[in-house]
Amino acid sequence: MKITKFFALLCAAASLSIAGCEPIDDNTNGNGNGNENTGGENNGENNGENNGGDNTESTLVLSAKQTVVTGEAIVFTVLENDVDVTNELDENGNKRAKIFNKADYKEVSNPYMPEEDGTYEFYAVYGTSISKTIGVKVVPAIPNLPEDSEPDNLSFNHRVLLVDHTGTKCGYCPKMMAAIKEVVNNNAYHDKFYEAMSHSYNSDDPAWSRAAEVIKMHYHSLIEGYPTATFNFYHPIPAGYYASDIKSQIDALWKAEGADVGVTAAAAGGNTVVVVKAGVKAKVTGDYSITAWLLEDNIYAPQAGTTNEEFYTHNNAVRNIASSEPITGFSLGTIEAGKSTTYDMTMDIVSPEWKGENMKVLVIVSALNESKRYEIANMAICPVNGSVGYDYKR
Repeated sequence: MKITKFFALLCAAASLSIAGCEPIDDNTNGNGNGNENTGGENNGENNGENNGGDNTESTLVLSAKQTVVTGEAIVFTVLENDVDVTNELDENGNKRAKIFNKADYKEVSNPYMPEEDGTYEFYAVYGTSISKTIGVKVVPAIPNLPEDSEPDNLSFNHRVLLVDHTGTKCGYCPKMMAAIKEVVNNNAYHDKFYEAMSHSYNSDDPAWSRAAEVIKMHYHSLIEGYPTATFNFYHPIPAGYYASDIKSQIDALWKAEGADVGVTAAAAGGNTVVVVKAGVKAKVTGDYSITAWLLEDNIYAPQAGTTNEEFYTHNNAVRNIASSEPITGFSLGTIEAGKSTTYDMTMDIVSPEWKGENMKVLVIVSALNESKRYEIANMAICPVNGSVGYDYKR
């Protein structure tokens, strides 16, 4: 995929219904009106007019590409009264237009090679004129997918998605956590599903995110209280918070014969963004869509309803999602049996409290079913700054 196409992407269930905690009122951020990925078309030039300048009367204009990838130099252009003075030299052979990094007010070279990802701010000085400040976003380069070791193999292990709608102030939620742990530790079920913990009960929860609110809105009618577990994107089948109930829902959705598609992925991330390249290979011809969820492990927060500190460390917490409208993601179109395609996505690391070293990416591929809605076909979990190949049946 060309890099311009990648930057264009920057914009953008059986239910375990349990009589437990009701949602509390302090969760005021659940408007469900989008995810935290604030992308957009970022391959144009930054004209210095959209960042709010320090010197609004200046005739000096600094510009550069709004987004570059790690390893790509930032090239600046400086105009004074619409005249390009970028490379104008003084009597000593030095450039008269100086570029400064606003973070430390030190002069930088032009071109400038950033050392790591993040958002940088710059301004220019030319004589007595000072330009407005511009921002340049540096994102990780698109990672490479691992080589497909068996290109003719179309037999893939299948997994079901379990979403636990939970929160640290939910007194009944440890019951669901204990049930999920029991199923995870069961060798007969361990490889049949992935779990994502959607902390939407209380907004002061360290594992809460706006993305969890978007997910809650998708499952809206299925969540009558907390905890609630939902499976895949639909299938509203009520049950209780026991391991046996979770097993029965997985049994109803899991395909022993294998998944209709296989998923491979590679992810790269740093301080501000995670970039994902995913590959999809079809066993069954169909119309498919794709999305990604950013999950974080090792979030410490005391949990209501238990004194067992084992439940004070929260894993698989949803931090961001690649698409919220629709939550099922981006259309891949029709993929013929035996064929494959790739897709690139990004998710912002919104808060400095989120720890990139504890993050992983859940890539979800859905298929258009007879009811004309996308239902999960298969998934893969990929570590940030790592990759995962197709999971073939053995």
